[in-house]
Amino acid sequence: MRLRVAFLGLGVVIAGVGIALFLTQFLIKTPPAVTASATSNSTNGLPVVNVTLTTVAAAGTGPHPNWVAYLNDSGDPSTYINAPANSVIHMTINQQDTPTGLRNEYFGLVRGTIDGSMKVNGKTMQAIDPTTAAHTFTIPDLGVSVPLLGVSADQKGNPPQNVVEFDFKVPGPGLYRWQCFVPCGAGTLYGNGGPMQTLGYMAGELVVS
Repeated sequence: MRLRVAFLGLGVVIAGVGIALFLTQFLIKTPPAVTASATSNSTNGLPVVNVTLTTVAAAGTGPHPNWVAYLNDSGDPSTYINAPANSVIHMTINQQDTPTGLRNEYFGLVRGTIDGSMKVNGKTMQAIDPTTAAHTFTIPDLGVSVPLLGVSADQKGNPPQNVVEFDFKVPGPGLYRWQCFVPCGAGTLYGNGGPMQTLGYMAGELVVS
C-alpha cells in the first residue's frame, strides 16, 4: 500500500513538472522583441526608424530549432516589433531561405510601402515572380505586403542572401498582426501549420506606442 502511494505521489510530481515546463516553454514564453532604432531622417515630416530581421530555413535554437523563422540581430527567433506611433519604418530583411512559391499570385506584388516599391540587393522592384518567393512580410490591417525573393541554388555569398529594403508608415498606437503568406510550414497540412501559426517564427505582432 505504501509503495502504491509512493508511486502515485511520484506520478503527481512528474505530471506537475511536465505541466509547468509546458506552460513556461510554450504557452507563456514570449520571444524577445525587436525595438525600432531611431534615426535622424524623416519622410514627409515623419520620423524614420530602423528595423532589421533575417529569415532562415531553420531557426537553429529555441523549442523548434528546425522550424523556418524570422531572427533578430542576436540570432533568436523573434517576430515582435516595437515602434513609435506616427513614424516610418525602414525595414531591412536579410532573406537567406530558398523559394517555396506562392499559391496566391497577389502576394507577389509589393503593396502598402512608400512609393509602392522595395529594393532587392539595391535594385528597385514592384513585384517578383510568385514562384521565386521564399516568404512575405504582410500586415493585413495596414495594407502592407512585401514578397521576399528566395535565394537561388547557385547564389554566391556567405551565407547567400537577398537584402530586401522597404519603407512603410506606422499609424497611431495599436497592435497589428503580421505574418508570412508563403506556405512554408513543411510537414504540416498544406504547409500552413507549425511556424506559420506560431508567434516568433512566421507570425508576429507590431506593437505601436
